[in-house]
Amino acid sequence: MLEIALPILITVLIWWFSTGAILYIDGLPRRTQCWSFGVATLLLLAALAVIWHTAGETTTIAAYAAFIAVIIVWGWNELAFLTGTIVGARREPCPPGATGWLRFRLATAAIIDHEIAIALSGVAVALLTYDAPNQVALWTFAVLWVMRLSAKINIFLGAPNIPEAFLPAHLSYLATYFRRRPMNALLPVSVTAATIVLVLMVVRAAEPAATPFQALALLLPASMLALAILEHWLMFMPIPSTLLWKWGLASHQRQAADPSGRHGARLHSWEAPMLGAVDPGALKGVLDQVAIGQFGQVISVSGTSRSEDGWIRFLVENGRTELRPVAARRFQPAFVTAVGRDFDAVKLGKALAACAA
Repeated sequence: MLEIALPILITVLIWWFSTGAILYIDGLPRRTQCWSFGVATLLLLAALAVIWHTAGETTTIAAYAAFIAVIIVWGWNELAFLTGTIVGARREPCPPGATGWLRFRLATAAIIDHEIAIALSGVAVALLTYDAPNQVALWTFAVLWVMRLSAKINIFLGAPNIPEAFLPAHLSYLATYFRRRPMNALLPVSVTAATIVLVLMVVRAAEPAATPFQALALLLPASMLALAILEHWLMFMPIPSTLLWKWGLASHQRQAADPSGRHGARLHSWEAPMLGAVDPGALKGVLDQVAIGQFGQVISVSGTSRSEDGWIRFLVENGRTELRPVAARRFQPAFVTAVGRDFDAVKLGKALAACAA
């Protein structure tokens, strides 16, 4: 019984602690994140070395070492994403009216660099363990990769309990690509397929002919798969997943605090069309007011609008404002999108409307 309970317990603890630690590090002041990412990169190199060293060993210690090492590799990718180091070329909210293939293409552009980094990490793990008896690292990485991709697609298609509270302020625009729906057609397929694979892995690990290493090599990634299935269900159940990592999100409280002193208000977005041509000077004045908090806790504002001299793109993020001329895009109408946790959208809308030239 201990041979089964121990890997499950260790997996749960590593999953819970590593997720919370990454969230906590990401919530620290931005000036510390380059140092955090530097340390994480050194750990990544050490983890890859451990995976290579243990690939030829078939002991329980080698199985645990390879498992912990590949979690570090995965954690490096997560930290790179949440710190904004490796995300995607598009760092703007989803424009209003974008649906279907256009919305998918824009959402992909927002995270494609991160997906490429994960793919390269998977290739590295595969090469380090190629034709080796210890495949714990590769199987675990495959489970994390496939299930995380499934989770992203399910969130894109629509889920009622989206973990948008985990997004830091500099990635708040990603929330505009999420969709809230009671259910989508992919979830039953994802959960059913993953559950079938989980049962097969557990049955194989429980076979009398399996050696202790063989059983452990299956139980470790199987335990991670079970947790990934749980994460899928949490997206569709009225249970706040933030409770599991309240300690990790503690460093985010300063970002989440609104002017009245409350913490943890729900992130939401607001969109509106920009009707008519605007006066760039008046628009710049409103954006400056947004940056200093005159409309509440607005994390970012972005959009496009016509002016008397052509089209302009405007942005408010991290306390700075920007206006620049752009060429009009056929698929992108004049619009404004604001993302925040507690702001007066009506007041903001009226102020923007008053910028008419």
